[in-house]
Amino acid sequence: MSISVGTIKKVKEKTDKVLSLLSVDYKINVSAEEGKIRVAIDSTDKALLIGYRGENLFSLRYMLALVCRTDLPEGTSLTVDVGGYLKDKEKRIEGMVDAAVRKVKETGMEEMLPQMNPYERLLAHQRVSGVRGVTSYSEGVGTERRIFIAKK
Repeated sequence: MSISVGTIKKVKEKTDKVLSLLSVDYKINVSAEEGKIRVAIDSTDKALLIGYRGENLFSLRYMLALVCRTDLPEGTSLTVDVGGYLKDKEKRIEGMVDAAVRKVKETGMEEMLPQMNPYERLLAHQRVSGVRGVTSYSEGVGTERRIFIAKK
């Protein structure tokens, strides 16, 4: 499923409209790859757009996904990043998961990862799924939900 130039343009226009309502300084770059649209925002108001532990950023992504849902082909995901925050966060999660996987393989003992939001947990599960000999599962509810990594 390829994403059309028209779809990218609509996502950029809607992102522009939402950000203009927030009265922040920004530049937008929208790109697409198979099944994904990435919205990269550069701003002098990064702290406001990102918020505490990325809460504002994840809310912004949710809002943009709702606003753009009729324009996106079915099965297309929307990623929003401000100032590289999300990319850095993904690298930190990958490092944390890799360290836990090494420890599980060495000791055979389960490892529990720290609290994460749903998107971060998804990234962690995806990272573990690519590793032979280990598995991951989640336990808990709401903000107390945790990921465990164990030997298969």
